[in-house]
Amino acid sequence: MSKHYENHAEQVVSGFMDLLGDEAKSCISESDLGELAMLVEAAISTAALEQLERAADDVEALSKNLRKYAEHYDKS
Repeated sequence: MSKHYENHAEQVVSGFMDLLGDEAKSCISESDLGELAMLVEAAISTAALEQLERAADDVEALSKNLRKYAEHYDKS
């Protein structure tokens, strides 16, 4: 996954940690934080790829409509 997603995931985890009190923070290990960052990164990546697929589907539909229009343009 991209460094951009990794950095964003680390920012999300850091923001989460900022919300916790000292007692809760003391219960979370570095390993736990690493796993949380990986889960967040995977979620970000999945969401981004789903949106990219939707955009590709939209472009494909537009291309098909444009081709139909071009095939029938000024044939009357």
